[in-house]
Parts: sequence; structure tokens; C-alpha cells
Amino acid sequence: MISRDISERLENAITRGGTIRTLAKGLQRPLNALFLDGPLRPLKNFANGTWLEHPLHPLLTDVPVGAWTVTLLLYIAALFFNVQGMGVTIGLAMGLGILAALATISTGLLDWMDVDPTELSVGLVHGVINIIGTVFFIIAWLMLFTSQWNATLANFIPALAGYLIIAVGAYIGGDLVFRLGTMINRNAYRSGPQDFTAVVGFSDLAENKPQRFDVKGEPVLLVRRGQRVYAVGAVCSHYGAPLEQGTLRDSMIECPWHYSRFSIEDGSVKIGPSTAPLPLYETQVKDGKIWVKVKRVAQTLTQH
Repeated sequence: MISRDISERLENAITRGGTIRTLAKGLQRPLNALFLDGPLRPLKNFANGTWLEHPLHPLLTDVPVGAWTVTLLLYIAALFFNVQGMGVTIGLAMGLGILAALATISTGLLDWMDVDPTELSVGLVHGVINIIGTVFFIIAWLMLFTSQWNATLANFIPALAGYLIIAVGAYIGGDLVFRLGTMINRNAYRSGPQDFTAVVGFSDLAENKPQRFDVKGEPVLLVRRGQRVYAVGAVCSHYGAPLEQGTLRDSMIECPWHYSRFSIEDGSVKIGPSTAPLPLYETQVKDGKIWVKVKRVAQTLTQH
């Protein structure tokens, strides 16, 4: 209850303030111009982790946190247990954390530009706090360097301050995922239908026009091209957008919200920010009707 109260108070303080929302939207606009509509779209696609089918940002966050945790442990050994010659090792661990933090901040920024207003404000605070913490570590590293790699209380204090600041940033980052649901796969719990189910008459499905159907509680997108019918999940895995409102581009359906593109042939992600593929359905035409059944669902479900 205490942690829930803290989380709610933090979110309310962040999201109810118009200043943070205005700053967030102001920063989002130039990022969209550069990375969404501009020539840097391939770089964004890489940073989103589309090619890996997993966001890069959460993979990278463990590196600076781990490196800086080791940094503090080495400082404690040097300052409080009088272990000699730790300065260079501390510098290496802290430097690794700084380099990883720069990559983490960059990928987080390119994920952040594709979230909704509430998450946009919380994400901005999360990012700014982590940037401040990283700056403290940079100061500590420079002080350690200028002291000829001698670990002292003077260069330990900014490192400790940076670690405490990063802990707050990490807490807010956890809130983004576990409370606000940012960047989770919106199709993680799709599970059916397991058997072929009639959906619509073949002649009733207009050609090259994506249409959404509810098939035993599952949203399915059908696209007919000639005598062939394609079926994938109708909900964008990135933020839950209705893909029937999207645009067909060759063999891809483009999300109407953040412009991810998915193959209608196999559901795979072709262009981010989405990283999770769409559920895929088998189709057949029988008795003048289109029948579908699930072919690929979330791995967590196939194990049960």
C-alpha cells in the first residue's frame, strides 16, 4: 500500500502539471520531424529493436546500473576496508557505466517519442532524472581522473549521489512499464480460435480493404487479394491501435498511430517502433465462407 501510494502521488504530480506536458510535446515534435518523417527513420528502427524483436532500451539499462553498483562496491572496499590500488578499476567500471548510459538514454529517447501523453510526461521525468544521475557519474569520473586514479571521499560523493538519483529514475521507469503499460505487447494474451471458425462470406470481403472481425473474442484483420485471404491480429502490438484504420502498403499494413508496419503474410514487424509480431491465422475458403484459426500466438500461452 505504501509503494502504491508513492507511485500514485508521483504520477499525479507529474501528469497534472501543464509545464511538463508542454515540454514533453515540444520535444516530441522535432524528434518526429527527424526520425519519423525524416531521413533518420532507419536509425530509429534499429534503436527501437525491431530487428531483434525486443526493445533495445530495457536490454541496455542493466549495464550502467550493474557497472555503477560495482563502482560503489569498489569504492567501499577502497575507502572503508583500505584495499589499495582500486582507483583504475573504479574508473573502468564507472566509465563503462557512463558509455552504456549514453546508449541507454539514446534508445530510450527514441522509444519515448512514440508514447501517449500521460506516459510522455512520466517518461520525460524518468529520462531527465537519469540524465542528471549520469552527469554526477561523469563528474565523479573526471574528479577520479584528475586525482590520478586515487579513490577519495571527494570523488566518491558525486558517484554515490548519482547512484541514488539513478535509483529514483529506475523506480519511475518501472512505473512506466508495470503501472502504465508502456511498450508492452498488446497481443500477449491472444490465444485462439484453436479450430477453424467461419468469419464472413468470401464475396462479402472487399478486395484490398483491411477489415476487422471479432472471432470468438479475438480481433482478426482480414485482407483479400484475388483468391487469397490473409489474416493477422487486428491490434497493433506496440500501443493497441486499430489496424483496420491503417494503410495497406504492398504486403504490409501500416499502423495509423505510430506507423509501425507489419507483414500481412506472416505478421512480422517490418518497420518499428513495434518489436512484437502480430498473431498469425491460417485461412481457408469453404462453402463460400472464409474460415480462420490461430497459427501463432504468444510463446507464454503455447507453454500452458
